[in-house]
This record gives sequence, C-alpha cells and structure tokens, in this order.
Amino acid sequence: MSLVLTGGLVWDGRSEEPAEADLVVDDGRIEAVAAPGTVRPGDDDVVLDLGGSIVLPGLIDMHVHLVWSGGPDPARTVEHAGEQVTTLRAAANAQAQLLAGVTTVRDVGSNWDIAISLARTIDRGELEGPSIIASGRTVIMTGGHDPFWGVMADGVDAVVAAVRGQVTAGAGVIKTAATGGAYGREEGEEVGQAELSPAELGALTAEAHRFGRRVAAHALGTEGIANAVAAGVDTIEHGVFLTEELADRMAAAGTVLCPTVEIYRVIASGGGGEVPDYARAKAEAVVTAHEQSVRMALAAGVPVVAGTDAGSVLLPHPALASELLALRSCGMSATDVLRAATSGAAAALGRSGLGVIEPGARADLIMVDGDPFTDTELLHRPWGVVRGGRHVRGRDRLARPVVAHIR
Repeated sequence: MSLVLTGGLVWDGRSEEPAEADLVVDDGRIEAVAAPGTVRPGDDDVVLDLGGSIVLPGLIDMHVHLVWSGGPDPARTVEHAGEQVTTLRAAANAQAQLLAGVTTVRDVGSNWDIAISLARTIDRGELEGPSIIASGRTVIMTGGHDPFWGVMADGVDAVVAAVRGQVTAGAGVIKTAATGGAYGREEGEEVGQAELSPAELGALTAEAHRFGRRVAAHALGTEGIANAVAAGVDTIEHGVFLTEELADRMAAAGTVLCPTVEIYRVIASGGGGEVPDYARAKAEAVVTAHEQSVRMALAAGVPVVAGTDAGSVLLPHPALASELLALRSCGMSATDVLRAATSGAAAALGRSGLGVIEPGARADLIMVDGDPFTDTELLHRPWGVVRGGRHVRGRDRLARPVVAHIR
C-alpha cells in the first residue's frame, strides 16, 4: 500500500523553484517523483489530491530546547516544575513542533537528559513527535554557561570523559559552551567571555568525532568563536561577534553557523517588562552586532542554517517560521532561507536522505496553500504533514481513508 500525492507542485529542497510532479510514498520513503498524471494508483493505495498546493520537505529546526516553556524565565520554570512535569512539557512541545510541519529538531540542551529519552520514545513509535537529535546535557567548564543542564568538566581528561558519558547516555550530538551567553545566569558570566580552553575544545571535538557525533558550540564572543572554529566544531551556535577573518576561516573549514537571530530580538524587546532585566540588557548589546555577523557570514560563503532557540525567553514552540523571517531580514534570499530549514540543515546534521524530496529519501513532507517563497508566514500553518510516510495532519483531504495506511 502506497500514499500517492497528485495535482500539486513539489519543491525538492534544493531547486530554485517548485515544479509540477506526483509523489509516491511507500514504507516511509519516497518511492517516486513522477511527471504529473503518470502515476496509476493501485486499488489499495491512499490518494491525496493536492489541488495545486505546494509540497516541501519537512522542516528542520537546528536549535531547540524542548524542556523549556517559552515563558519569561523558562530555566526557572523547569527548576520549580521538577523532572516529571518537565518531561510532560517536553513531550507536548515535541508534538506541537510536528503539527507545525517541523519533522526534525536538534535539541541542544535539556535537564536530566530528557530530550534523549524523548527521542528514543518517539523513535520506538510510542509517542507522536518529530525526529529528535538530542545532546542531552551540555559539556561546560565549572561555572560555565547554562549550569542547570551542564556536565561540568575541567581539563582535557575530564572533558573527554564527559563526551563519553553523553555518548553512552544516547546523545546524537555533543553540545558545549565556548563562551558565556545572554540568558541563563544572572551573575557569573559575560556574553564575550571565553569558557572552555582551546585544548579542552580540541579534545572534546576529537572525541565526539571519534564516536561519530557532531559538535555544536554555543559561542557568542569573538575569542570563543575562534577557539571553537580552530577546534573543528561542526556548528557555531549564535556567533554574535564574528569578524570578517573568522567568517573566512569558517567558510574555508566548512563550519556551519546557526545564528538564532530572532531570540535576541525578542529578549532585547523586554517583553513588556516580563524578560529578566539582566537578559534584556545583554541582548540589547548584541542585536546590531549579531545581524552584522550574519551578513558577514553570508558574504564569506559560510553555510547558514535555521535554528530558533525555541522554548527560550518568550519564544514558545514552534518558532521556525519567525526565524526564517528574521534570516530574510539579514539578507538571505527566500530560497536560501527555505534551504536553511531543509536540505542545508540536513547537510549540517550529516543526514543524507533528509530535508529533500527525491527517490529513496525519508518521506517527511509538508503541504501549504500559497507560495512560501513569497509568504514565509505560510510555514506557520501547513495544512498537511507527513512524517516517515505517516500522515500526521491533513487526513481530511484524502480520497480514501488513511486508517489502513498507518501502521
């Protein structure tokens, strides 16, 4: 039994524009991308007439925190709620992401390694949600950024042990903090302060890569970014105070930037007095430099991917569409913005067959009425979502009942 999608436009995640095509999905994969009208569905196949809608690859958010509420002070909320309530919140946030067409998330920080457990639960089919590539806890220096979910490690041996611990726990990516940040701690850290040393970052990256895990480095300040790039990390998270020289080094090394533009704008706005004063003041100081850094990265040819920091201060799940608009405001083209949340993000994850529509690719799909290339807001409200060949949203448009298709 196959799922057949007809009568629409298909954007494959790479091309400049969509094209008319029919899709055949079988056993969780895309079996065929065919010329319009050439597919002959079998008697048992499930047919979805798209009626001119556009099909895109399922979206990928490269930076989320499922344990966080998106309230004024989400770290404090977790502290008060405890592990069990926070786990329930994380599951609800994951489901909200999926219904919004975000079929894969990279979760880069969770108390009690909750995101790792949630990833396993979803992979086993026991809970509906997106695919989760989770770091669990973050490898940090003693007193480093986000200590509430940190594995504190000082010195090369301790850092290597921390990486091994997270790999053993089931982490799909290793997260570290190369600098301080704008939100998380009221005292004891500065935005531009370098944290793990170059030797520690180098050892962390080498050990993570030895185990086949990519490394995401929280890095806002110039020195910390430079240390992380020299260490060979795979993605720089935030990258607020880049320089042209650093951008050139990142481009040469293939280091990816996940800037999370929108969250700093939100924190700097103050949220009508809801945002903690220390976080608002720090964010105000970085917003302009951050946009300049994104423009530097784009000019240098640095791969830029879409990540939101969803769950953080006043940015509830899901938040990807707002980040795509923010990237547009920094000079990215509409097509490049969509690539940043599909094929480009998948490349940064090292996941072939993800973020694209082609034979053999995983059948993660979203359907929208209208043109997302000219109206990014449409991505807030896809009418159809398919994850791994399973119809999650839009069953009402099927020509035949989907019950037999879901297994």
